[in-house]
Amino acid sequence: MESNTLKRGTAAIFFLFCASGLAFGQDADAAGRNAGATGRASAGIDLNEYYRYPFSAAGFYQSLSGLGDKELADFSINEISGELRLPLPKIPVLQPLLRIGVITWSYLGDENQDWTHTHVYAAPGIGYVTRISREFELGGDLFAGFTQSYFNKLVVDGVVTEMGQLNFIAGASGRLALNPSYNISISVHPAIRYNGAFGELRDYNGFTFGVGFSVSYRFGQDPDAAQSTIRALRFGNINLPPLFAAMRSYYSNNPAGSFTITNTEKYTVDDISVSFMQAGFMDFPTPLVQGASLAPGESLDLSFVATFNDQVFSTEGITPLTGELTVQYRARGRSVEQKQSVSYDLYDRNAITWDDDRKVAAFITPQDSAIRNYTSFISQAHRDLTRPGLSKNLQFAMQAFNALGVIGILYQIDPTAPFATMQGNTKAVDSISLPRETLKRLTGDCDDLTALYCTILETVGIDTAIITTPAHIFCAFNTGVASADYRFVCPDRGRLIESDGEIWIPVEITMIGKADFFSAWDRGLSEFAEYADDPGQRGFYKTKEAQTVFRPVSLRETDLGLQYGEESAVTAQFKQDIRRLGDLVMGPYRTAAETENTPAAWNTLGITAANLGDYTLAGEAFKKALKIDPTYLSAQFNLANLFTLEGDHAAALAAYRRAEEQASAVDSRVSEANRFRIYIGIAKSELALGNTDAAKAAYAKAVELDPEKAADYAYLGGDGE
Repeated sequence: MESNTLKRGTAAIFFLFCASGLAFGQDADAAGRNAGATGRASAGIDLNEYYRYPFSAAGFYQSLSGLGDKELADFSINEISGELRLPLPKIPVLQPLLRIGVITWSYLGDENQDWTHTHVYAAPGIGYVTRISREFELGGDLFAGFTQSYFNKLVVDGVVTEMGQLNFIAGASGRLALNPSYNISISVHPAIRYNGAFGELRDYNGFTFGVGFSVSYRFGQDPDAAQSTIRALRFGNINLPPLFAAMRSYYSNNPAGSFTITNTEKYTVDDISVSFMQAGFMDFPTPLVQGASLAPGESLDLSFVATFNDQVFSTEGITPLTGELTVQYRARGRSVEQKQSVSYDLYDRNAITWDDDRKVAAFITPQDSAIRNYTSFISQAHRDLTRPGLSKNLQFAMQAFNALGVIGILYQIDPTAPFATMQGNTKAVDSISLPRETLKRLTGDCDDLTALYCTILETVGIDTAIITTPAHIFCAFNTGVASADYRFVCPDRGRLIESDGEIWIPVEITMIGKADFFSAWDRGLSEFAEYADDPGQRGFYKTKEAQTVFRPVSLRETDLGLQYGEESAVTAQFKQDIRRLGDLVMGPYRTAAETENTPAAWNTLGITAANLGDYTLAGEAFKKALKIDPTYLSAQFNLANLFTLEGDHAAALAAYRRAEEQASAVDSRVSEANRFRIYIGIAKSELALGNTDAAKAAYAKAVELDPEKAADYAYLGGDGE
């Protein structure tokens, strides 16, 4: 009897599963969804959350057989029940349930007795169900409750009796579910039950086992259906003004525009990631936000940033573009993606707006090979004219200024958009030429020439700055001289700009080709000083600092085929300028020497002249000091050093010998350090003249005065070279 019951139940369940599977196999759309579910599972999506439903109603049929107890084996037990199931919103695999049903116990024993009875039961429980794919689920249920049994035709020894009692029921079952669609589920349930009576009739207490099946309807909407597509976020307030290729680096770290995303649904949206992509001008999308969450109705304000590639520099004029915002997020257990097109204009690499004067730094391009070639020519042309002791930065600035004038570069106001009308207009679009373009065209507005001159100086390592005043822009450079040593640049401190302990010089670059460097210096200084009482009207922006925000435009290596001019023409003006600079620096010292007419004043003039490379003036100054006081040892020693620098070793030796005589005459007033220097000088001169023994003798005296320091000149004693 038990075997027949199991066979009948199993056959029925098998038939239903095959029929459902056949119907499902005939559904082409369902097959596609199955492939989609597999892809989602492989992508790490939680299928339980994705296919979560609010609640379901099911009908059960189950055939049961007694386990172990002969009394239970005399019955054919069949159950028909209904069930309501409610998955927990945040843990959908856990599903509280309520089962209500009828269990019929049909008696199959002695014909003189009829123990047939019916149980009506209600039992709450909990289920655990997990999806292994869109179509299949595995799990199990536990429940416990009460039944009311009715023996309406109880026959005992031929006597018919009615009887009923309250019972306890508990059960556990497995679950294998086939889901032909989102709303329909067919399940197989191997189950075990326990029944226990609270009344007097306890003969049928015990365990039963069977295999049943159920069909359930799940309320809700299939997430794979077209009508259930999630569009939880709304894009709004999109503001992306025109972008400028020259500001490429700026846009990668600073807002270029703004927009808002709003959660329009009644559930929270998590793991929000937003990116911006411009096909053809970006190598990959630029992330805007990651990991954000939005509660129902909540909004998030975001800014556009954009990591463009070098392709933006290839455009000309205004290029209309359409970029794409992509937002990815999780909603109702699903991974969702939305896209939004964004249209804007891209201006070419020469365009700019003057909402920030520092933007001109993007057009200062010291890595440009064309500019490097030109600066190399300037340096080589002046290699033998540069004076030691004077600021190398200042000398190169003069050389570059003159060289640009030689090739014919001139200032020319932009006829369509002069700087004076563009400055401060944050919406008007201006145009700045790149230095290589200005160098090739040989004309430029004040902003063009400022970018060119700063680029040339930056190329050789000279720090520059951008100066702006109302309606004008020009430049300045760092002399590399400390503020305390300003006299080695200009004795008039008022003609200099001091910044961070160093001396800077302004240059009115628009005077190029029309005036000399000193005139451009004076004009730049007067323009800067004009707003000394109102410093808010002028700007002083160091190029390197500005380029941390506005990095230089990228350029391809190229040769412009420029003609740099004849070296003689390029250096002619510098020869005059360097003499003028020397006179400027030495002027106060010359005046002091002539006015005071003391050995010390003439000696100071000589030292300054020697440091500046004017050996002729230095020699004259030292000789005048000795003429006033032949015993002035410092001047004598300095004259000897000067002869050595000039390569006149015989004259140097004679001067050192005179210094030796004077030192011997006033021994008590000459320090050992000075006597040491005298003997080292004599030894060097003797050796240069080929007098080895005399050199050794002089070196020996130096060793007696300072053995440790003399070791640095061991070659003078014949111990090495």
